[in-house]
Amino acid sequence: MAHEKVTNAELEILKILWQADAPSTVAEIREALAETLGWKATTVKTLLYNLRDKGAVEEVQRGVYRPIMREADVTHDLVRRLFDGSARKLVASLLDNGELSENDITELRAMLERGGHND
Repeated sequence: MAHEKVTNAELEILKILWQADAPSTVAEIREALAETLGWKATTVKTLLYNLRDKGAVEEVQRGVYRPIMREADVTHDLVRRLFDGSARKLVASLLDNGELSENDITELRAMLERGGHND
């Protein structure tokens, strides 16, 4: 799925939409971000319009949005841009920076043994 790159601010909106069980209103999105980012409704609307124009979200009815872009699309794009598409380089970077706990490593090892599926 080809989408324009999303900004960090737009990514915050997408994360809220991915976590929701149903399409979300501007007010619900703003409320979810209020404590951490304190954005006004106009900021949220502008970011949603940008995401809509990029094909990342869909306005299912006036002021109600659902994601079209999947989390996997963004992950793939980031790995491609930051690590030349190499998952090995991504994991090496996480290991080198101490970002993976022993539990993370155990879970990754188990996923690899299952063929990459996180059941």
